This record gives sequence, structure tokens and C-alpha cells, in this order.
Amino acid sequence: MAETLDAPQAASPSRRRSGRPSSPKIDESRIAEAALAIIDERGWPSLTMAALAARLGVRAPSLYHHIGGQDHLVDLVRGLVVQQIVVPEDPALDWRDAFYRFGVSYYRAFAKHPNTIQTLSTTPIRDSLTLHMYESVLRLLHGAGWDLTRAFEAMLGVEHLALGFAYEWNAEDLMLDSHLAAGSEAPLLAEITRDRTEQPVVAESTFLSLLRRYIAMFDSDPDAEPSFQPTPEEPDPQPPKGTP
Repeated sequence: MAETLDAPQAASPSRRRSGRPSSPKIDESRIAEAALAIIDERGWPSLTMAALAARLGVRAPSLYHHIGGQDHLVDLVRGLVVQQIVVPEDPALDWRDAFYRFGVSYYRAFAKHPNTIQTLSTTPIRDSLTLHMYESVLRLLHGAGWDLTRAFEAMLGVEHLALGFAYEWNAEDLMLDSHLAAGSEAPLLAEITRDRTEQPVVAESTFLSLLRRYIAMFDSDPDAEPSFQPTPEEPDPQPPKGTP
């Protein structure tokens, strides 16, 4: 007798689970990227928890499962910017070349994110990535025979030089106009700015020139005391007591 097969049963439609729709998955990395995007587009004051949550498609309270607040955001954003800074560690590379490349990458990282400069340059550094960057620069210079104090001063000098010109690179208008200088009876200023008509070009070319000169100052003896000593200024007269 032939065996008969049961007809296949139609699959029952799966039930849809009730409840909230799933939220986008977030982590520190996505939060940092969204925060930096808001800062780049609208400035740091626009980086609120509500704005960040809206950008990520989540509710603001859910952010606190991943970050501790604004201080933590500062650390995350700083880390993203610092990731773009290179400290060459090739032992065959001369310290001058390595230090120059560090300065250029520092400048360009902040030129890409000028809206971060004010906050990141005035808040304490807590993230390990930035601390390790500084350690690498000090190791580079100290390993080349520098006194640690001079190495630290040189590193800070390059940092401040880079931040100033990175900010100026993003100026919307030409900072110094030759025609205005000539009209204000400043002929030397008018002459030197006559062909400097593109602000980003002026900022970058000046920075690179000064960076080379800055490094050249340490060529002979990085630990030598400066020969120039400024003439002491007369102290400002003290106002009479009771003067507001």
C-alpha cells in the first residue's frame, strides 16, 4: 500500500512583538563623532544633550548610560581631534624633521576643527590619548639630548603657535587689507600685505615659515640660555589708596 504524505502546513504568521521600536545602537565612538559634527557645524555652545540626542536619534537620558556629562564629552571630542595629530617615532628620523611634522599635523588637525580650539585649549586634559601624545613629543626631544624643561617649553611653544594660526586660517575675511593700511598712513604694512590677499594662504605660509625658524633656534644648543635679556620696565605707579 502506497504511503501517503501529509500536505504541508501553511506557516503561521509570526506575531509582532509589542513595545517600543528599537533605538539606534550608540556607544562612545558614535557619541563623540556626533558631538564633533555639531561643534564643527554650529559651534560648541550648540552642543547640548538635547541636540546630541536628536542627532543620534535617541532620547537624551539614554546618553547618560554612556557618558558622564559635558566634561566627558570634552574628553571624547579632544580624543577625536588628537587622533589626527602625528608624532613620528621613526628612530632614523632627525628630531628636527619629526618635531616639524608634529607641528604641522597639530596645526592642520585644529584648522579642520576651529570651533574646538577655545574649549580644548582652556580645559584640563584628562584623556589618555592626549597625555600619551605629549609623552611621545617629550620622549622624542629628550631622547635627542634635550633637557626636559626645554623640551616641555618647546612643545608648548609649537602648540600655541599652531593653535593661533589654525584659528586665523578659518577667518572669514582678510585680516589685514593693504588698501585700508595705505589709507590709514601705514605704508610699510600696506606694502607687505599688498599681495597677501587669501587669508588661508597667508595663515598657513606664515605658520610654516615661523615653525621652521622656531626649530632652527634650537639647532646649536637647545639647552643654551638666551643671549638677549630685555631691559627691565619701570613698575607701574601704584594708585593712591582709596582710588577705585
